[in-house]
Amino acid sequence: MPYRELLRACRSGGTVDGGGRRGVDADAIRRCCTADAARVDPRGLHLRHLRVRGTLDLAGTEIGFPVRFHGCTFDAAPVLENARLPALTITDSPALPGLLANGVQIRGDLDLSRSAVSGAHRTSASTSKRSAIWLCESQIGGRLLCVDTTIVAGGERAIQADRMRVGGTVRLLRGFTATAEVRMIGARIDGTLDLTGATLGGPGGLALDLGEVEVGGSLFLIPEPVTGRPPAITGRIDLGNGRIGGQMLVRDAIVTALSPVPVAGPYGPNRTVGTAVNAPRLSVGGDLALQGACRFEGGVDLALSDLGSLTVEGSCRFDAPDRRALDLTNAELRSNLTMSPGVTVRGELRFTGMRVHGNLSLRGVRLSRPRGGSLVSGSGAAIDGDLRLEQMSATGGYVRFRNAVIKGAVDAGGAVLDNPGGPSLSLHQCLIGGSVRLVDGFRSTGYVLLNRSTVDGRLDCRGGVFHCPGPSMRNPAGHAIEAISATVRGGLYLGWAEVSPSVDLTNVSTPILADDPDHWPQRFVVSGLTYDRFEHPGGTGTPIDWDSAKRGRWLLGQAAYDSGPYEQLAAVFRRHGYTADAEEILIDQRHAARRAVPARTRPLRYVLDLAYGLTVGYGFRPSRVLWLLMALLIAVTVSLHQSVARDTMRATDERGNVYAADGRLVTVDAAPVPAPQPTAEPVSESARHPRADACGEGQVRCFSPALYAIDTVVPLISLGQRSTWYANARTPHGGAVEWWLHIATLAGWLLSTIFLLSLARPSRSG
Repeated sequence: MPYRELLRACRSGGTVDGGGRRGVDADAIRRCCTADAARVDPRGLHLRHLRVRGTLDLAGTEIGFPVRFHGCTFDAAPVLENARLPALTITDSPALPGLLANGVQIRGDLDLSRSAVSGAHRTSASTSKRSAIWLCESQIGGRLLCVDTTIVAGGERAIQADRMRVGGTVRLLRGFTATAEVRMIGARIDGTLDLTGATLGGPGGLALDLGEVEVGGSLFLIPEPVTGRPPAITGRIDLGNGRIGGQMLVRDAIVTALSPVPVAGPYGPNRTVGTAVNAPRLSVGGDLALQGACRFEGGVDLALSDLGSLTVEGSCRFDAPDRRALDLTNAELRSNLTMSPGVTVRGELRFTGMRVHGNLSLRGVRLSRPRGGSLVSGSGAAIDGDLRLEQMSATGGYVRFRNAVIKGAVDAGGAVLDNPGGPSLSLHQCLIGGSVRLVDGFRSTGYVLLNRSTVDGRLDCRGGVFHCPGPSMRNPAGHAIEAISATVRGGLYLGWAEVSPSVDLTNVSTPILADDPDHWPQRFVVSGLTYDRFEHPGGTGTPIDWDSAKRGRWLLGQAAYDSGPYEQLAAVFRRHGYTADAEEILIDQRHAARRAVPARTRPLRYVLDLAYGLTVGYGFRPSRVLWLLMALLIAVTVSLHQSVARDTMRATDERGNVYAADGRLVTVDAAPVPAPQPTAEPVSESARHPRADACGEGQVRCFSPALYAIDTVVPLISLGQRSTWYANARTPHGGAVEWWLHIATLAGWLLSTIFLLSLARPSRSG
């Protein structure tokens, strides 16, 4: 096309259409835009279906009208570095060998829609990389449009637009395809960044580099609404230090990492976490939503990020086996973090030090292939709302929230956690403002760890199944639940469906113990467990069965004998008015203590303890002594009624006369008969001739077996029998009777002493 024809068309503001068969020299176009620019209509230069021969070099020019190419082909990449113009349009170009426009200033739109771009060019903006399109430090007052644009780059990058400024929207959408990295480091986009239906791929492992980007609106990575074409990213997305003022919506996107470890440049951070999405310190003013069938084949790094909220919905999948699948270390969410049922995670969810100003929900999430045994790591996390783990499935690793502060409840109802070699759920040293619910079919294989946690609500295990296959390095005792030194202010509701082989509630403090003594494991540790009252395990207010015998059998299941649980149990019974039952429990405690010490090691102590228990119930049944004293009295009385013992009994009066139980045996000096007095009455015949009866007419106390037995057995009581009558050792069987009476005296003293001490023992125990 001759220059004059071109200029004539430009002066009229019309369109120059070559029909696909004609061409125009690039120098002619430049001349129209520079030397003859004043003669061009303000509507600008509009060329259609022309071949642009040569290199269109408009570098440094200031053009006062729009330049539009529609369906044109170019022999070489146009050069517009540092040019200024109202608008630039290169649309539907079947052959655009690139665009070199570093520093270009376009007051309106830059439109490259439906063009087929190729090339690999070097500029001063990079010392080592080549790109098909260069827009570094460019300023676009309107929009950057790449709708259905295809970029087949021969170099490392398809677009390099570092520190680009766009006043409107950046649209890389519909059929937009780039075979190399799209890089917009430090770009500022006042509108929206729209990647609807885009397909990006980077042979170097990095597909989309938006490091330090600022987007005033939202970022969309969603399917094309008409064709349903999902966005596909082959390589890593880098959003480190990016800022998005609105929402970030990702739906049905497929992000596939090419390398298991992201490659950092010489000026980049040495992070090896986000192989699919690397976005540490990302700031999103609205909701970061991952919807539909999103699939991230590699880790997603959102460490230190500031997000309005994070929502993962539908059948999203994070696939980073044995690595970090989603990293939110020290991130802050101003609202909720929600992962919906159906989400699958292969790898670790890392929430260490994260702050959530709402709920953290992992309800129905399926977790597997942990990193170093960790499926969820939330150590030091702070959650202002609830931690919801209902129906969650975790296989092969642990869910850990060590030292976390959770102001709401922890609800794991129906969750299935399988980690046979370690903890299935760890709430070690957590501060929990609500309840911990391990209910409604909750199933743990491994052990639940609650050591030194503080729970303001309940620890509710109703309907849960807890099983530990056996001891391990982390759990040498093989407990299914371990809650050493935990504080549960709302009560322990231990109505579990099954628990084996043991639990450890050492030093747990709680006001309520709601359990069924018959449904504890075969062995357990409750040393230091303190509680104020019992409640029905169902928590329904059903009357409680205060059965001390059942509770005593319950404490026989302790892994090792400890008296503390018995004393705690007795104190609770006594506090609620069941004093006799409390004493039975303390008696059971002494029985258990005796059984805990083998008789062969301390036989004397064993025998004495056994006797103490049988006689007075270890001081809690002092009435038994009275029956023993009565039996001893009867035995002594009956024995003294026998002739063998009775015939040995002797008494001596003050003159030396010796008496047997049935009369005087030896008369040394008869009692003198008093002389009659003048004023006295006549002396009776019986006085002058005394009878030799059993008591010597009152010279000695008459022998009474019953009174003698009382005088012998009962201390501190003197009826004059024992001081008058004695067993004569020289008579047949006299020595044996003498020893029998001495033994009865000692036994009486011993039983009486035990009785008095037993009266003081319950008062001390109370």
